[in-house]
Amino acid sequence: MKNISFYIIGLLFLFLPQFIHAQTTDTDVNSFLDKAEKELYTNPQQAAYYATKARAMATSSSQQSQALYIYAQAEKLLGDFDGCIQALYEADALVSKNENDLKGHIYNLMSVGYCNLGDYTKAINLSDKAISLFKTENDSLNLALCYNNRGIIHTYINEFQQAERFLKQALAINRSSKNLKSIASNLNNLCLFEGNIEEQLEWINEAIIINKHLNATWSLGENYNNLGKLYYYAHKYPQAIAALEKAYQLALNIGAKGVICDNYEYSALVYSAIGDYRTAYEKQTSLYALSKEIQSENKLRTVEQRIAQEKLLAQQQKEELQQQEYKIRLLRRNIVTILTVAALVAIIGFLLHQRFKRKKKIQLLNAQYRIEQSEHEIAKLKMQKQKAELENVQHALETSKQETTNFAVFLQSRNELLDKIQEQVRQGYRMEKQELIPHLKKINAFISQYQATNKNNSMTLQTIDEKMKEFLAHLTERHPNLTQGEKHLASLLRVNLSTKEIAMLTGNTPKTINMNRYRLRKALGLSSEEDLIAYIQSI
Repeated sequence: MKNISFYIIGLLFLFLPQFIHAQTTDTDVNSFLDKAEKELYTNPQQAAYYATKARAMATSSSQQSQALYIYAQAEKLLGDFDGCIQALYEADALVSKNENDLKGHIYNLMSVGYCNLGDYTKAINLSDKAISLFKTENDSLNLALCYNNRGIIHTYINEFQQAERFLKQALAINRSSKNLKSIASNLNNLCLFEGNIEEQLEWINEAIIINKHLNATWSLGENYNNLGKLYYYAHKYPQAIAALEKAYQLALNIGAKGVICDNYEYSALVYSAIGDYRTAYEKQTSLYALSKEIQSENKLRTVEQRIAQEKLLAQQQKEELQQQEYKIRLLRRNIVTILTVAALVAIIGFLLHQRFKRKKKIQLLNAQYRIEQSEHEIAKLKMQKQKAELENVQHALETSKQETTNFAVFLQSRNELLDKIQEQVRQGYRMEKQELIPHLKKINAFISQYQATNKNNSMTLQTIDEKMKEFLAHLTERHPNLTQGEKHLASLLRVNLSTKEIAMLTGNTPKTINMNRYRLRKALGLSSEEDLIAYIQSI
């Protein structure tokens, strides 16, 4: 069975190239457009080439406008803003009325182009059009792209608060959709102006990590430029120079002259700040020369584009003729091979489907087993937790019972003391005067002896007071206006002491204790039907 499967797969790969050569022109155009988009931030020059080739091969206005839009993006990255604007106007003329998505992208990129050319009013108007279109389509991702470019425009006119607001709106949308490429762009643009340096350093480093992952060379060059500028703001000049050198190498590798111009400008600022005026002057001179070169190239850009497009069209016509001849030769073989491969694909599909079903079934059984094991462990842990809680409650209950017993013994001993003293006083009533003084001394000695043995009882009271601290804290939180006497009475009632026992303990009469209980009930806001002790014990 395995040998048959390998044989079938071998036949499939043998005939697969023939079907690749049989693709339509529309598929070829889409392929070039995809290549251009992938190379856009890695190699803008190559992206411009692919976009030009796609436009030459395109048979519909929709494909032509899409190719022009990608070409305009590449020209912007290469620093040719005039060429970018021209391509966008051509794309706008070709795009149909119902293609709001592409039209919004065109207006959005136009706004950045006009911003770089210094026409900020036109840039803002175009940005508003793009935002309106994407709001109508309820397209949050492209709306975030508009907010990003709008933030750049406000940065150019030194409206940094407005810029930060738009950029953070874009960042929030892109983070929610996990759009890494756009997140990196937002983070980079939030570092175009001086703000909270520590926060901006975190942003730019996050952008660098993302663009390294995406292999976006142009974006990395811009990131390191902005990192160098942030270090310049923070007066960390060695780090600024190191970052700017990285940016220069990246921009030089892909011919991003706009990024190199920014690099010269920031480097001149850093070298001037550290007192190396010679190097700063050299950077400024290089900036001037490159800016002049870009301006000169822009004048020739239209002619070069027309010549390149004519050459590409001629080459494309030649390639299409060769492809047609080749397709005719392959047609006879394709008729037979299509039927053969279709049957083979059906067999392979059936086998793969059966294998996939078995694999999924095994995975499902394994998952169910793991779930059952997890549930068993959870139940076991719950039982252990409940057992520990029960033991803690039992321990607390035993402790409480012991303390209550100790307190009862303490009350009983005090009552016995008072009874004995009372009995001895009564005996003194019947004694003669000369017998009374020795009798009083005997009573005094008896009291002193009790006081000496009263330390354990004091410890019992102290323990009860400590246990009452948490209760008193909750009581004070609910009823902050209670007096100390009322709090003390509540503590005694909480341990189920009777009025008589409280009177003996505090040295007051039972009547006084009843009056105090009435005042406490009133202070707690309880009606006569409510149980005072039950309420206190619930706190």
